[in-house]
Amino acid sequence: MSETAVLSQAGEPASDQDVIFEQRLFRWSPFGTALTTLLIFLVLAVSYALTATAQGVRLFQFVADGISLPGDTRSALVISLLIATALGMQRYARVKDLLDVASNNTVMRECMMQSYAHSYDADHQRALTRRLVFATAVGVLLGICLSIGLNRQNFLTWPPHLGLVFYWFLLADIMLCSLFTRGVELTRTGARVMRTFIEQFLSIDLLRIDQLSIIGRSAARTSVVWFAVSAVSCLFFASGLSASASLGFIGACAAIGIAIFVLTLTKVHHRIKSAKAAELERVRGQIDGVRHEAHANADASLRLQGLIAYEKRIESAPEWPFDQTTAMRLGASTLILAVPWFGQAIAQSLIERLGQVVH
Repeated sequence: MSETAVLSQAGEPASDQDVIFEQRLFRWSPFGTALTTLLIFLVLAVSYALTATAQGVRLFQFVADGISLPGDTRSALVISLLIATALGMQRYARVKDLLDVASNNTVMRECMMQSYAHSYDADHQRALTRRLVFATAVGVLLGICLSIGLNRQNFLTWPPHLGLVFYWFLLADIMLCSLFTRGVELTRTGARVMRTFIEQFLSIDLLRIDQLSIIGRSAARTSVVWFAVSAVSCLFFASGLSASASLGFIGACAAIGIAIFVLTLTKVHHRIKSAKAAELERVRGQIDGVRHEAHANADASLRLQGLIAYEKRIESAPEWPFDQTTAMRLGASTLILAVPWFGQAIAQSLIERLGQVVH
């Protein structure tokens, strides 16, 4: 079954996709998430190669040890990879969330569907559209400022000396910054929806806390999106971009990823703790009413034992809405930050070997 068919069965809101261009892009594609993401990267990389060739800019050059990639080529590849990663990871998280809801047969499914219906009605859709338009405008402005700032030496004279490559980077920077600002807004919207769900729709069953792990998985996926973007951003160090700008972008993405996971699960944690405290107080009140009769009444004694066993079960109920698998996956996702460094070393080794073969 195709991804589109699976998502239709899962109940992907069509109106939601009309607003969120990042998701609609993948719905247009006849391919799956992975192949569409790869195609986005290839289109961006090839477009830079054609632009650079048209301007007469070298894509690579031969050096004594092999082949070297100029700073512009490295930057173009990193930006292309970053845009593709951001789009692909957003879609991946979206698909997995919907499939989680579709495969959940517990009361959690009904609660989440009610929450989606409440949070994505017509009024909320219009408000989200306005916020995304504003976020896109901010991203465009940031992209223009970034491009001018990185090429400020070309603007010392008027008219400035600008080539086709500059305009490619201008468009790429605008796309990248717009994806970042829109991603922040979409994360805020998702956090608001989740907060509404937790506060108004979430039903805490202390005997079935494991059902709440779907919330932990969803929060972890959103965090992984930002961790992946942060990891790819590490490659900017190899492209010659300003270290302070790179660190700022990497730190912002990593901080958002950590914050969304911690804040979401903390809210559920407080709900679980409150439910446990209320239930334990109720059970202990019943124990107080029965224990004085237990020594003289066999039925009261049996009831007391049952209440004590139930009290122990409630006390041992987990207070965090994620299972061990989710915790391990989230912990492993932090290692994504190390991937670019290994990738950079491998790529450099391959380039050097290729250069030796050519020579």
